[in-house]
Amino acid sequence: MDWKDQLKDIWNRIAWTGTASFSLPGALFEVQPDFVMGARFAGKSNGNGHSQLGRLAVEPLQPGALAASPAGPIVLNESAVVKALHDVAAAVGNGQPRAGLLVPDGAVRVGVFPFDELPSGKREAATLVGWRMRESLPYPPAEARISYQTTRPAGGMEIAAVAARSSVMTEFEGLLDAINRSADMVLPATMALLPLLPEQGESGHLLVHVYSSAATLVVAQGERLRFWRTSDLTGLAPDAMFEQVASEAARVLASSEDRLNVQLGPIRLCVRPPATEAWAERLASALRREVALLQPAPEIAALLGGPDRTAFHSYGATMAGLAANR
Repeated sequence: MDWKDQLKDIWNRIAWTGTASFSLPGALFEVQPDFVMGARFAGKSNGNGHSQLGRLAVEPLQPGALAASPAGPIVLNESAVVKALHDVAAAVGNGQPRAGLLVPDGAVRVGVFPFDELPSGKREAATLVGWRMRESLPYPPAEARISYQTTRPAGGMEIAAVAARSSVMTEFEGLLDAINRSADMVLPATMALLPLLPEQGESGHLLVHVYSSAATLVVAQGERLRFWRTSDLTGLAPDAMFEQVASEAARVLASSEDRLNVQLGPIRLCVRPPATEAWAERLASALRREVALLQPAPEIAALLGGPDRTAFHSYGATMAGLAANR
């Protein structure tokens, strides 16, 4: 599914990092409370035009080094996080200064809102979107950096917006500065998975992304974001995590089909440690719905060696999503 224009709108509408044009960097990093990942692209494959990953590396983070709070602070042990970033950057190579950064979903707020119309000025529009998001922001809207995607379904306008506190984004950008990189693109991690969703006509998808100490549930219909919710699972054992995710998914299924009038196909599940692939069968049984693992195209990882390929299988779906949409 081609989300290129939609993702372009989200990270370029109000320049989070000063970028003026859409160009996926050759090096990407992801920071989460329990790991740091880096990847380098190696050009296009000969198959379907997807980019291939040339290297991929993951380093664990010690507990308490990085938080996923929308209000901040985010970086609680700067030396530990910077060392992990430095190690993955050295492992994947590619010393170009501009890099992309995926951040925890819990560090941002995402909302979908109907609008009659937006002001023509970007900053005025962002201010209005921030005002609409004010009830979900644990800080004043004036402190938010706002990016958004505009769609025009029949009879109106809809905005899918991402808000991040400016001080939080400065912390993230500072991590890349510490390894002599600059943030050319910043996205919440789950947004990088959207290009992996298959085409499904007028019906929609429920994407369930479980990783680190969080779960994000997204309803997407075509190239339209309809719903987004991130739940904090910090401190829960895997079985308790599963129960909470299954309960949340059941509520989203009912709400999407009744309130949003979106008919959903098979649930798409992306699991990264501590969740496992066994969750697909368990979730299908709990919800009595078909559940399919979100599987990246195999050619994206064709160039990766043994350890890199193992890390890719456990952690790399987000990198694969951006490679598929590069």
